[in-house]
Amino acid sequence: MSLLHRPVRALSAALAALASLCLVVGAADPAHAATPPKISPLLFGMHETDLADAQFPSSRPGTVRLWDTGTLWRDVEKNRGRYDWTTLDHAVATVRANRSQALLVLGQTPQWASRTPNASSPYGPGASGMPKAIAYWREYVTAVVKRYKGRVKAYQIWNEPNVVTFWTGTPAQMVQLTREAAAIVNRYDPGATVVSPSFATRLRTNLPWMEQWLRAGGARYVDAVALHLYPLPSGGPETSITLLGKARTILEEYRVTKPVWNTEINYGAGVGGAPPRHYSGSASAAYVARTYLLNAANGVARAYWYGWNTSGILGIPMTRGGEPTPAGKAYVSVRSWMVGSRLYGCSSDRLGTTRCILRFPGSWGQVVWNSHKAYGVRAPAGTVSVNNLDGTWRSARRGGRVQVSALPVMIRTTVRPPA
Repeated sequence: MSLLHRPVRALSAALAALASLCLVVGAADPAHAATPPKISPLLFGMHETDLADAQFPSSRPGTVRLWDTGTLWRDVEKNRGRYDWTTLDHAVATVRANRSQALLVLGQTPQWASRTPNASSPYGPGASGMPKAIAYWREYVTAVVKRYKGRVKAYQIWNEPNVVTFWTGTPAQMVQLTREAAAIVNRYDPGATVVSPSFATRLRTNLPWMEQWLRAGGARYVDAVALHLYPLPSGGPETSITLLGKARTILEEYRVTKPVWNTEINYGAGVGGAPPRHYSGSASAAYVARTYLLNAANGVARAYWYGWNTSGILGIPMTRGGEPTPAGKAYVSVRSWMVGSRLYGCSSDRLGTTRCILRFPGSWGQVVWNSHKAYGVRAPAGTVSVNNLDGTWRSARRGGRVQVSALPVMIRTTVRPPA
């Protein structure tokens, strides 16, 4: 339920809905677009639960989110002022040894520090509660930031505070935690990035809660705004982008223009404790590639897949039995296509075919898919190869047949492909 009636809300929502129907997500013509920046490895984030055991994804993510890694506040400070850094030290060391960057989530509350010590939570009693004293939070954040200065590159305030299993406090209280943590990070490690709590977006109740946090001034204390763009079980990457559009409409109303990070993404997550939906290998690979292309085209700075070794938890696993699945292979392939290239946007035609244009040194790439039907197209002028998400490729020439389906392929050319 909206907390404030604004005349602009209905218009903004209508415009967002219209935009989602078109799915025009970037500049269609590279010749008339400003030169975009090179895609950073930091776009490709990941979760890995065994970091403390020196396990690191073979997919070489540019950044790893420390969540479900045994590194919560309640894991580190089980008694006031007594810190066990063992697991967090190992996790941070593993990330750094693999030339990646750590994003550390600062919550959840230890039972001894919680105002609601007996409240149920997946992470233990009291984990979702506001600290009884703000001094407890200050002490912990100060200890963490001073210890990991220069080693942890970004700090996230909390996980999904607009979901009651993770937070039972108010939006205003979450703003207080945000303000206090930001002041500490800025004092002791000003080079680190302060990331907002990650806001769930798929249920009707989620965005009104985020709006309360914004109205209370939360965005002024952070360097980036975090969203979790999980769609409902029937939704895919394009649905996730629609959720992004709805969240952005609210951010724009509050004049928030800070970078957006998608700090958790996967598909098929059940509702109300239902098991996750399962996908074929081909569908899984397609969803991974489309996720990263569409997130980048829509200005998302980072997208953290959940997760590398989390088979069975959500719909699309990256590994099974320690080996990459088709989704894991697709992550590696689309990363190799995108990192270091320049994305001139993606656009969809009336047939539902989406084309994303990538610029490489001395060549171009056109990534093509159609999630509604499969059909053949002729390769454009200058075509030299067709690259697949499983890592294979074949030589091709102008006029050769290229199969278009829900599974993206990249047509590599020596000249700019047609829009």
